Parts: sequence; structure tokens; C-alpha cells
Amino acid sequence: MNFLSETFKNGVVVVNTTPHSVTLQDIGGTLKQVPQCGVLVNAKAVETQVNDLYVSTSFCGDEAGQQTIAGIKRWFEEVKNPGERLVILGSIIAAQAYPGDVVAMVPVPGYERVAPPEKRMRCDKFTVFSAK
Repeated sequence: MNFLSETFKNGVVVVNTTPHSVTLQDIGGTLKQVPQCGVLVNAKAVETQVNDLYVSTSFCGDEAGQQTIAGIKRWFEEVKNPGERLVILGSIIAAQAYPGDVVAMVPVPGYERVAPPEKRMRCDKFTVFSAK
């Protein structure tokens, strides 16, 4: 299988598994639209009752998501060039559900609180979660 991706000047190859394209700023300041790669990595929220008022929410992946991630990794090993690094980009929920495999975006300074069409995200810094 082939996945749509975008390669940045720092050697980062972004595969976007969110349901929409995203704008990332290259290290030289150029904006690049990273299209949705063709597959989604989904997760679901699971609540655990803490007491009569509070719940604890965790995010869980599934077998389909694990297979998608494995497929992206296999594809990248076949097409990568020396010095390139794979980044599987997902939602903040997917990044929590698949810690270490899927990451979330970090905004360019000054673009933290702008409308979605104006968002600029970084290609050199991503949010990753640790396995529990």
C-alpha cells in the first residue's frame, strides 16, 4: 500500500492519519499542506467511574489502528531515504491511544490560539505520550 506523505527539509516524513489536511511550517518558514494519508487511526474514550461525581477518561486504540500503524511503518521502511524519520501524525486522542507510535501536533509560536484555517504547526516538534 502507498500512503500520502510530506517530507520536510529536516528529514521528517509526515504521514497524516487525521481526517483532514494540516498546515505544517518547514524549518525555513515555508508552509506545506500535508494531506490526509488515505487511512485514519482512530481511538475511543473509555470512562472509569472514580466516585459519584468524577470519571477518569483514558483513550484506547484497537486492532485496526495497530494494523494501520504497522502498515505505515512497513511502507516507510521500503521507501525511506537515508536520514529520513517517520512521523505518524494523529489527533491528540490517537497519540494517547497509541503512545510512541502516533504523535500530535505542536503549533508554531504565535499560532496557538488562531482559527483552524490559520493554524500553523511545527515540523520539528511533536507531542508524544508514554505507555503507561
